[in-house]
Amino acid sequence: MSKRVTDTTKKDRSRLKIILILSLFIIAWAGLWSRAFFVQVLQGEELARMADRQYFSREKITGKRGEIFDRNGVVLAQSVRVKSIYADPLRVEDSARAAFELAKVLDVDSGRLRQLLDRQSRFVWVQRKISDRRAQSIAEKKIPGIYIIDEHTRVYPRGHMLGQIMGFVGVDNEGLEGLEKSLEETLAGAEMLVALQRDASGHRMTLMPQDVSSEVAGRDVVLTIDAELQFAAEKALSRAVENYNARHGVSLVVHVPTGDILAWANYPFFNPNNFRGSHSSIWRNRGAVDALEPGSTLKPFLIAAALEEGIVDHDTIYFCENGRWRLGRNNIRDVRDHGWLTINRIIRYSSNICSAKIGLDLGPGKYFEYLDRLGFAETTGLPLPGETRGILRPPNVWSRMDLATISFGQGLSGTPLQLARAYLTLANDGRFTDLNILMNESRVQNEGHQVFSPRVSRQVMEMLREVVEMDGTGTRAAISGIEVGGKTGTAQKASESGGYGDKYVASFVGFIPALDPEYLVLIIVDEPAPQHYGGVVAAPVFAQIGNSIMASGSGFRLRSYHAQNVPNLTEISVSDNGRFSVTQRRNTSMLGNEMPDLRGVSLREAMESLLRAGVVPVLKGKGVLVKDHAPGPGENWQGDNVQVVLRLSES
Repeated sequence: MSKRVTDTTKKDRSRLKIILILSLFIIAWAGLWSRAFFVQVLQGEELARMADRQYFSREKITGKRGEIFDRNGVVLAQSVRVKSIYADPLRVEDSARAAFELAKVLDVDSGRLRQLLDRQSRFVWVQRKISDRRAQSIAEKKIPGIYIIDEHTRVYPRGHMLGQIMGFVGVDNEGLEGLEKSLEETLAGAEMLVALQRDASGHRMTLMPQDVSSEVAGRDVVLTIDAELQFAAEKALSRAVENYNARHGVSLVVHVPTGDILAWANYPFFNPNNFRGSHSSIWRNRGAVDALEPGSTLKPFLIAAALEEGIVDHDTIYFCENGRWRLGRNNIRDVRDHGWLTINRIIRYSSNICSAKIGLDLGPGKYFEYLDRLGFAETTGLPLPGETRGILRPPNVWSRMDLATISFGQGLSGTPLQLARAYLTLANDGRFTDLNILMNESRVQNEGHQVFSPRVSRQVMEMLREVVEMDGTGTRAAISGIEVGGKTGTAQKASESGGYGDKYVASFVGFIPALDPEYLVLIIVDEPAPQHYGGVVAAPVFAQIGNSIMASGSGFRLRSYHAQNVPNLTEISVSDNGRFSVTQRRNTSMLGNEMPDLRGVSLREAMESLLRAGVVPVLKGKGVLVKDHAPGPGENWQGDNVQVVLRLSES
């Protein structure tokens, strides 16, 4: 009996233990489920966000900015990889020590760094775009919460070359001036959010399967600029501005058939690598934003309009009043005392009085129409920020004196770009031709409306040849060995107190060669002193740039302007740079199969003989006489692959 009671008691205790253990298990299990419910459901979203912030990050990656090249592949602007330092303040263990260590390397105030590192933030910039040496020093210190990432910085390998046109970018690689700003959508890389995971030590581990930087990189840009000619234009322009104590200067070199801008110089120079150290006035791209009175460089368009309208012809003569003419209450003066002059001599000697008389005969409405069709009332449309339209008032408000002064280039204003485009139109047989600076936007000559007839354009081009090659105002623009043409300008500047003061703008616009131009060169020098005439200040710059063009190894070849009068010509293709084709004509049969003896002959005489045969020689050395040449005297020089080289000497 007692044994059964004992067994029953044991069974009851065992059952009680099982129930107790089961109850404890159920309670524990319920507690775990309750905690899981609390963590997963009630606090789930907040904890997930905390974990995401701790172990994951999303960084915005900006693709590498596109590079800028000249037409021959010379790099003008490129982006290079640099290091930047940032911090995760919540991971910085000792902000005071971290600030002290960083300040020693970065050479900055530790107090400012301490304030950055004490912020309640997950990301702050410490310093951007530092040297590799400093980045390495910081990496070696292994400061918790301090990280190094790669960025890109903009570099201009050619320094100040094309500085105002190129512009510059800010610290975030965003274009702020020049082409960098106007071509931002093309050059700028796209942005992409990249998910990153960090290990227990805070090191980054990307979740992207491969490097995506190439997918978001900006596109490259190729300019029509030729770096070799750009260097020559900048050198010649800077010499003139400095020699004549001028404020600044602008020079353009344009390929006539295509309108491609081959060189665009601004002086004083601006180096975009150090834009923070330059005043904003130096950034100014004066060729596009400064509107100046063109002065006598406008006279060829007046003559062309008068010829086109039948107001004058080549033999028409005007009386130039012996240098002084009173119109109403105003006096108009010429530099020289001229009497009767034909139209070509009016251009050659640049008579203001006779130009005013022609303008009065032409009338304001017709003259305005031609100036408007030449583009003096509209921008060129080049991708440059801030380009101005100049000032061309409607003809209904012109007085007789306004018409007279506008006839010799005062009373209106235009940019150097507008003036170059007008001359480009004249050079292309009177057909309006746009300027280009981007290779993929180069246009052909036949586009645009006809402003002047080809006949009138050629007449005016012949007059411009006389300005340089005869006894005109531009004789200092002459280039040995080839005929050139152009027009001088000396514009009196308006005074701040009203009227005109004692300061001038000297200019020259010309063509190489004169009658079948391949190149247009424009030079403007602002406020030269003590000399201020365009024929003295600007014309020699044209000659210097022209000589550089002829001796250039850039791949361009002059077309023989004599070739149009030579029978039985055979066209051959001349390799340039793959961008456009320039035609050269050869007809060596005019001088026989054997190379003539040109030793001891003047360079001009030798060039004229060779050009008449359709041969453009290569010049070696400096001087005015031919010392030797290849092929030698009597040697066979027939064949398209034969190159004539003239070696020069001073005597």
